[in-house]
Amino acid sequence: MLERFKTVLVTTDFSEHGDHAIAHAFRIAADNGCPVVLCHVIETVVTPSPLYAQYYPTDLITPEIRARAEQDATQALLDRVPKAKPLSDVAHSVKLAHGSPAREIVHLGETVGADLIVISTRGHTGLKHIVLGSVVERVIRHAHCAVLVVR
Repeated sequence: MLERFKTVLVTTDFSEHGDHAIAHAFRIAADNGCPVVLCHVIETVVTPSPLYAQYYPTDLITPEIRARAEQDATQALLDRVPKAKPLSDVAHSVKLAHGSPAREIVHLGETVGADLIVISTRGHTGLKHIVLGSVVERVIRHAHCAVLVVR
């Protein structure tokens, strides 16, 4: 018997690879007649690190910067909703989180009652994979529900 999904959570980091999972999530949701929750984690680090040069340390984020980041991320998620029917008819909502991506994705999945998390992978290997780790691997390891990994 095939499982019917009731809520699909899809996450993106706004990269080309990250966005690839969105169409898959909307197709699954359309086939199951369920809503999609689009998610983005605004990653912050406590101390500056050369590995996270594109992120601001939390002690430098003012309320104005945080509000602007949230506003921009919300709009960026809404801009990624498929425009073509029938995918454009799928009910959807947007959720943002701050912190560690894997931890926040798993937590958000539990909070919204997702029974499927759709996430894409960049396919890093070797030293880059060892140093940066894999958000996808941590989500798979800790998720309470099924996880679909899109390459």
